[in-house]
Amino acid sequence: MALVLGITGGIGSGKSFVSRIFASLGCQVYDSDSRTKQLYDRDHGLLYALVEILGDGILKREGKGFCLDRQAMASIIFSDKVLMQRVKDVVYPFVMEDFCKWKRWKRGVVVFESAVILENDYVHSFMDKTLVVTAPLELRIQRVMKRDNSTLEQVRRRLENQCSDQERIRKADFVMEASGNTDLESAAKKILEKMKA
Repeated sequence: MALVLGITGGIGSGKSFVSRIFASLGCQVYDSDSRTKQLYDRDHGLLYALVEILGDGILKREGKGFCLDRQAMASIIFSDKVLMQRVKDVVYPFVMEDFCKWKRWKRGVVVFESAVILENDYVHSFMDKTLVVTAPLELRIQRVMKRDNSTLEQVRRRLENQCSDQERIRKADFVMEASGNTDLESAAKKILEKMKA
């Protein structure tokens, strides 16, 4: 049975980069963001559950059927924290079920990459250990502006909706700073050694 290392961090912290380092060391990585997008497209149960909460305005025509209009959903839930939480409460069980199927026959250490591991007790309960990736705030803002072609104001709004690094670090088993000043591969190897010990 595989051990699960949850890799998390705020927007622009470098968690995807760190996940790729673990992949280069032989770990298989479950990217929860991309897998969730796949579930939106193929799991009709999840789509139906979202329509129950948000209405059919989140659907758009695709071929002979319908699919999720992610932009429409985002515009509905972005400014409504209660509605956003209801959507998360519906989505997470589908994602974790998919994750459990994905890891069923895997061995060694696998990585679950997600921004919400330490913010959600249900998701956290599937992890054996957690790693928080940090970086200086200004560097994170620059990364996100460049990556997403976002304005400073847009990035700051997204940051306001996330918990702080201090809160994450308090709950984490390991911490890595991804600012370019750390030998991340050596740090990753040490974490794997500790997990396998």
